[in-house]
Amino acid sequence: MRRAVTVIYNPTAGWRRRRKLIDVVEAMNREGATVTLRETTGPGDAELFAREAALDGSAEIVVAAGGDGTINEVANGLAGSEVPLGVIPTGTANVLAIEIGLPKTSEALGALLLNGQPRQIGAGRVNKRFFLLWVGAGFDGRLVHAIDPAMKRRFGKLAFVWAGIKQVFGRSGPRLEVSDGSQSYDCGWAVVANAEHYAGAYSLAPSARFDAVGLKTLCVSARNRASLVLALLGLALGRLEKMPGVNVLTSDAITIRLADGYGPDPVQVDGDDMFTLPIEVECWDVSKSPQIRLVMP
Repeated sequence: MRRAVTVIYNPTAGWRRRRKLIDVVEAMNREGATVTLRETTGPGDAELFAREAALDGSAEIVVAAGGDGTINEVANGLAGSEVPLGVIPTGTANVLAIEIGLPKTSEALGALLLNGQPRQIGAGRVNKRFFLLWVGAGFDGRLVHAIDPAMKRRFGKLAFVWAGIKQVFGRSGPRLEVSDGSQSYDCGWAVVANAEHYAGAYSLAPSARFDAVGLKTLCVSARNRASLVLALLGLALGRLEKMPGVNVLTSDAITIRLADGYGPDPVQVDGDDMFTLPIEVECWDVSKSPQIRLVMP
């Protein structure tokens, strides 16, 4: 039986990543799939295309080909439908692909997308929008906000490194207040994590699990440049949760705002510059509706 697949792809990927997309599509074609390609031209397109495919019944599976931001858009477009989400990682960091252990070869990935069993996943919502990996504010949000898209397309992860260096050695931003209603922390960097990995294969929150219900919020004090550099070293070593000046909240409802009341200040969601403070974050488990189903190994 031929399977109808819609692949929504971000055309800004470099040649090697685009080759990955072509190889996986060809692998699905060889398996007898009917593949429709839809190219995005700007923010919001991927979510719109996914919602259209779910509503008109034209696809049995919708595949996001791009980075974690593109995957976020497609997931939001499919939320609440019976159409599962598949992933072809062609982004810069591809954290979700690392998190769930997607196959490396195009043949194996194509076979998984067509024959894998979709699973309902635990997610989070920020200001009523779903996220799959994390929400970051303070140092994190400003770093993503500062990235030059042209530099990101040309240099990939090095664009994040350069933006991070500028944030570390530049002027410090306003302080944050992170609260779960019973505890509050003043910090310079906050990440609400639904997954372990971050910025590639770095282990941000080893106790967080993508396929389990629950969020972990890391509140990094980062009161000065030295403490921020120490926290980044902890991230590189996979020990950020245990570093001095880092507090962890396990609540399913978090509010992040500016401690001194001025702003706005940028917030990144699944690696994309998306909101400004204040934000409200909540856990969204598999028993709630709407739900997201993901094709996983």
